[in-house]
Formats: sequence, C-alpha cells, structure tokens
Amino acid sequence: MKEKFFSANKSCCRILAILLMLVCLTGMALPVFGAAPKLSATAAILIDGNTGNILFEKNPDKIMYPASTTKIMTALVALEAVDRGEISLEQPLVMSQTAFDSQDIDGSGISLDVGEEMKLKNLLEGLLIASGNDAASVIAEGVSGTESAFVEKMNQRAGELGLSNTHFVNPHGLHHKDHYTTARDMAMLAREAMKNETFRSIVECAHIYLPPTNMSEKRYFINTNNLVSRMRYADYFYEYATGIKTGTTSEAGNCLVASAESGEKYIISVIFDAEEISVSHNESRDLLSHGLNDFKSQRLAKRDDIFGEVKVKQALDGTDHILLSAEKNLDSLFPKDGDPKKVEVKTEIPEKVYAPISSGQVIGKAIFTYEGNKVGEVNLVSTVEIKRHFLGFLMSFGEWLWSLAVIRYTVYIILGVALGFVFVLVAGFVRALKKTKRKKRRNTRYRPPRY
Repeated sequence: MKEKFFSANKSCCRILAILLMLVCLTGMALPVFGAAPKLSATAAILIDGNTGNILFEKNPDKIMYPASTTKIMTALVALEAVDRGEISLEQPLVMSQTAFDSQDIDGSGISLDVGEEMKLKNLLEGLLIASGNDAASVIAEGVSGTESAFVEKMNQRAGELGLSNTHFVNPHGLHHKDHYTTARDMAMLAREAMKNETFRSIVECAHIYLPPTNMSEKRYFINTNNLVSRMRYADYFYEYATGIKTGTTSEAGNCLVASAESGEKYIISVIFDAEEISVSHNESRDLLSHGLNDFKSQRLAKRDDIFGEVKVKQALDGTDHILLSAEKNLDSLFPKDGDPKKVEVKTEIPEKVYAPISSGQVIGKAIFTYEGNKVGEVNLVSTVEIKRHFLGFLMSFGEWLWSLAVIRYTVYIILGVALGFVFVLVAGFVRALKKTKRKKRRNTRYRPPRY
C-alpha cells in the first residue's frame, strides 16, 4: 500500500515538473494581477504609466529587435537637447549626402533629398508619425554632428534610465545584431518619453501635413500606429489610445509600443515580434483594454500622511527625532476585485540623519505591495526644518574620529590603563589606611605600670 502511495506521489511530481518545464519553454504569459488576454507575440508588457508598476508581462526580459520603436529614443534625445537649449525646434536641418547614402532603399522614409532643409519640429513629426528613417538620420546629424555621436548619446541615455538590456547602433532601428532591447526596457523608455509634452502631442496625431521645403511641396502622412487613426485600418482604432510608435522588420516582426488613457488611468503596452500588423494592433488593444477595464485607481497614500520617524543628530534646538510624511498623493492601478486592506507597506528609512534639514527634504520612501506585487512607491519627507548646531563641525569631526578603529582601540587601552592605575591607587590608599589604623590601635593600647 505504501509503495503504491509513494509511486503515485512520484508520478504526480514528474507531471508537475514536466508542466513547469513546458511553461518555461513556451514563454507562457504571466499576468501580474488576475486574468489577462492570451497573446501570440513573443514578448509583451503592460505597465501603469503613472507609477511604472507592471500589470502584465510575457518574456519581459527576452532580448528583442526593436525595429522603428527605436525612434522613441531618437526623439527623446533630440527633445532633451531642445530642453537644454542646445538646439531649437525651429532650427532647419539639412539632408547631407552622407545621411542620404546611409538610407536603406527598402526602409520607410519621408522622401528627403540631398540639400533639403526641414525644421526639427517637422522632422520629429516625420520621424514619429511616418516613421521616416531619413528623418532620423537628419535629426542625428543636426543634433550631434554625426550619426555615430548621436548614437553614443542614445546609449548614454539608456544607461541613465537603467535600460540594462538595451543597445543602439543607429537612430532608426534598421536591423543590426547588436541593436536590441527588451519589452521591459522599451516600456520604461516610452514612459520617460511620454513625459515630454512635445513628444506626447506628436504621437497622438492621426495624420500630419509637413510644410513645403526648399525642395518640395507639402507632404501628407497617416500615422503608422492605427490605434490612433481610422484612416488606414479603421478596425484597429482604439478610442482611448494616445500613441506611441510602430516598428517592423523581417527580423523584429511587427512591434507596437502603445499607450491609452481613461480618467485617471494611464497605461503603456509593448508588443514585440507579432506575426502580422493585425496581431500587433489587436493584441496591443487587448492589453490596453485589460489595463483600463480590469483595474481601478486606488489612493495608497495622501500627502502629509505620517509613515515613520528618524533620529536627528547635531540639531541646534536639541531635536532628536523628526516625523516623515508622504511627499505627495499616491494613486496606483489596483485590481478591481482586489482588497485594499491587504496592501502592505514597507518603509526604507535611514538609521539617522544630520542637521541641517529642510522642510520637505526627501529622507526615505514607502513601498506598497499587494499579494507580493509592487503597486506603488512614494518618497518620505521631513515635516519640519531643523537648523544645525553651531558646533556641528566639531561633532562631525569627533564622530569621524570615533569611526576609526585605531582611535577607538587607543581610547579603550588608555581607559583601561587609567582604570588600572586608579585601582592600584585606591588599593594602595586602602592598605595605607588600614596600616595607619593598626598603628594607632597599638599606640593607644593600655599597659599597666611596673613596680
């Protein structure tokens, strides 16, 4: 009987192990919260655009070719150069012979010719709406002098954003084995780009007229992202869509980075390597619908809610602790059928801080999780202003000295020797006192007279 029982258990274990292996090998989609649509695309992700929290993922860290979704980074680098005052949106840029010769005859473009001038803002429209590879090359040269120098900035920015599995070789996304990213990285990049108002205003346009140039009449383009336009494939249109960018090569498949908004909800999806344009659009729409329909906006923290306290050192008024509150209101997408009471909060607060401290200074953070999934994070700030003690620099120096092991051991040794010396002195004093008392007793002892 026992043998049959153990044999059955072993069979169950084998079956479970096989099933787990099949899940890993097939790259099964793993929804972070509840049910989610079934996807055929190789990699996908859905995030809360406000917080960056992941709502759904399928092979989020698998290395993929991004195709023209690369142009999200191209536009971001260019627009950040505008924000820094390095170039203007009104600056006319010229199509050089070098840029013209670098174009792939089968690649998408806006038909720029050698010597043609176009303002940066119009090139960005041609880049993001018509997916112009030629616009990407002109922007790269106009912003950085050469395409290679611009690509260096793209990779530098990727590093700053923490896109650890991303590397660019060109500004347009034509295939190269060393030009790659992941769904997770692309979602993070898209979230950053959508913070730029100019970028956001372009990618939500259904179509665009580019004004005449020195070599051409005005041009008209329909957005390659059919989620925001009914003009090419009306069936793919999604009323809540607000962007962002398509990409297609034979190696990358059909890719689509999309976004949608409804009320306070704002979400971003990424689909990589879908078989057809219809698949990339339909599965993006399914993901976006999942985010908008199956989640609700939940307030996890209100501004000024107290989440803890921290020890203060070197305060002028002798304050030894201060309270820490939420820096701002925190709203996060939360499963509609979820129980907010099950949200857990973990605080990350240092053991101590040093004056001076300004009111509103960020000191720690509170992290909110639900069923093991991160659903939000908010900075914790000081509720008061604390001035530093005028002897603070001496206190700091003393603390620094005490942090040195050699100083601590030296002090311990000196104290030990001093205590030993005091002990010897006290012991000697006690012995001398006792001896004096004995002498005094002998001298005062009664002796009878002799006759």
